[in-house]
Amino acid sequence: MSADGNAKYKTASAIASYVLQSVVGIVAPGMSVAAICSYSDALVSAHCKSVYRKEQDIERGISFPTTVSVNKVIQNFSPLAEDDYIMREGDVVKIEVGVHIDGYISSAAHTTIATNSPGVSITDRRADAISAAYYASEVAVRMIRPGQTPRNLIKAIGLVASGFKCSVAEDTFTCQIDRFVVSGNNTFANRFNPDVIVPETPFETGEIYTIDCTISTGDGQARASQYNPSIYQRDVNQHYSLKLRTSRTLFSEVCKRFSVFPFLMRDAIADNHTLKAGIGECVKSKLLVPFAVTTEKLNGDQYVAQFKVTVMCNYTGPIRLTRALTMPSVQSATTIPADSEIGQILGLEFEQATLPELPRLKLNIQTPVPVIDQSVPESSSMDTS
Repeated sequence: MSADGNAKYKTASAIASYVLQSVVGIVAPGMSVAAICSYSDALVSAHCKSVYRKEQDIERGISFPTTVSVNKVIQNFSPLAEDDYIMREGDVVKIEVGVHIDGYISSAAHTTIATNSPGVSITDRRADAISAAYYASEVAVRMIRPGQTPRNLIKAIGLVASGFKCSVAEDTFTCQIDRFVVSGNNTFANRFNPDVIVPETPFETGEIYTIDCTISTGDGQARASQYNPSIYQRDVNQHYSLKLRTSRTLFSEVCKRFSVFPFLMRDAIADNHTLKAGIGECVKSKLLVPFAVTTEKLNGDQYVAQFKVTVMCNYTGPIRLTRALTMPSVQSATTIPADSEIGQILGLEFEQATLPELPRLKLNIQTPVPVIDQSVPESSSMDTS
């Protein structure tokens, strides 16, 4: 990799880490998920514009829109106003941020608890899910080293999840990334599936991966939620002659405003809501691919936690690009013995990349505030029936 590419990966990672930390810091009962997503995306865009100012012609910005998935929702929740959710005391909140500078991508996710009592430790099944996802990500980071294989990484993540009596969520992946490529050749699901042959291509020096460790207290099987997709991606390999005028207008707008990265449909439609009528044909013709909002299949009080990191495979071992954030106050009854297989992996060393300082923003982005009184009653999960 060139020195310029390495520097841009680190800059994207610095932005992703800073924005994620800023967003985690405002999670509280009474906060609007839609407002937090908009705030996070605005921060990403502003910080991207503040770097490489001498190269203003390069593409930079959001590589995946911010999602804030609560409780048993697994992924991809960035709601419209009509689908908004107001956080409640005790909610498990998963926040994912994606950034790119000139096509060099970095993604990060963190799980926290929406609470007015941050010093009180959570000890129920929420603690198990969060601890399992956290340790799974820590194990996975340490395994991105030359000669190690995807099969062993999947096994290790599964061992961590089962140790906490949890399951790896479906449709969550370790993705080899490259410039403008979010899912390269050595990409695989983190959930073991006996019917899927996992490639034994070992990790190699210079490769970069995003690792999405998403763990559920349920069985991890995903089903579509009640929420319509809000995130879409253009399939540049598909070609189709659209019949409806609204479809052609919508797709033209998407091609003009967005490149290969996923985007929010509400940004593409903007104020022209008639373009909604074109979404169906664009999806049916496979020109646009929707990202379904999925939830844990099991009913009842199930919780899903997520930690996502971006890691470089170096000849000396793993180099973590995105920064780890402070864990919420959780305490699981399960421990990992130091002499166990997982404990020994956790004992391996890795390097944290030195990330650049970000310029101070000249633009003042308004931080969202709670929209209702913070003494709202506790809710065990979002309504995903």
